Amino acid sequence: MRRFKRILYLFEDEPEHNASLDRAADLARRNGAVLTLAHVVEEPDRVGPGECTRKVTDKLYRTILDQSEAELREVARSLGAQRPELRCKVLIGRPHLAVVREVLREGHDLVMKTASPDEGLMAHVLGTLDTRLIELCPCPVWIDKPTPHARYGRILAAVDLRADGAPELQVTILELASSIAEIDQAELHVLHVWELYGETALRGRAFGKAAKEEVEAMVAEERERHAAALEALVEPFRERPIRIELHLVKGRPEVTIAEEADRLGIDLIVVGTHAQSHLAGLLLGSTAESLLRQVKCALLAIKPPGFKSPVTLED
Repeated sequence: MRRFKRILYLFEDEPEHNASLDRAADLARRNGAVLTLAHVVEEPDRVGPGECTRKVTDKLYRTILDQSEAELREVARSLGAQRPELRCKVLIGRPHLAVVREVLREGHDLVMKTASPDEGLMAHVLGTLDTRLIELCPCPVWIDKPTPHARYGRILAAVDLRADGAPELQVTILELASSIAEIDQAELHVLHVWELYGETALRGRAFGKAAKEEVEAMVAEERERHAAALEALVEPFRERPIRIELHLVKGRPEVTIAEEADRLGIDLIVVGTHAQSHLAGLLLGSTAESLLRQVKCALLAIKPPGFKSPVTLED
């Protein structure tokens, strides 16, 4: 894989060496990329009853910053002599905004982190840091989760072959998924979820045998069309030294992809996200974000060409 050149690895909790960081370091080495280890510290609310309180707050804030910097340097040393080119950086501000602005400012082309903890109803409504990054970040976001083995065994590339599915994005999804599969010597499963537009309404109106047969013929024809498109998309990747299995499943993507990932025992899903982010990152609902809430495996979310984050450096 020779794609990423500036990888940002984010620690949501206290910086520590973990298997996900080892994966990021290995990816950076293989790409000849710079790996930046980052931790976000939120600024304190300095509105207080007096100067003494503000001084204590400022001192505590400085102590937290120094401690975060020291912890990042310690983690960097723990990667050993074979580590890639490393940088350590403490980001300041609200976590999702600080990370996105760092990506915009420094031109990172991948953000990696371990999955945020499940924090119940409020996280589901307002989103975790993970869902906000998938929503707002202009580069791919890789949310890693623990696996029972050092490398991924099964990778799922979820592709969208509809007319509005951004063909370039589907190729990018397969390129990344196949490259990771090759590195990890993993199986690559390529899934396309399809539907016949208006099938439910058609079946509701098909009272006679001939009408029902006509609907069945339309479904079969639509399936064949999607099958041909899927095979054409995957064909250029057949020469790679990996095992590729195709899956064509009728259903709703946000439900079916998660079900298939669970059925197949997938370790990593590579999927595209929407072309335009929702304002402020509050109206969550893309397939990638929905999947993150449902699956137990890692997820790599890719933005389509032309995506522009609503977050700017001037905000």
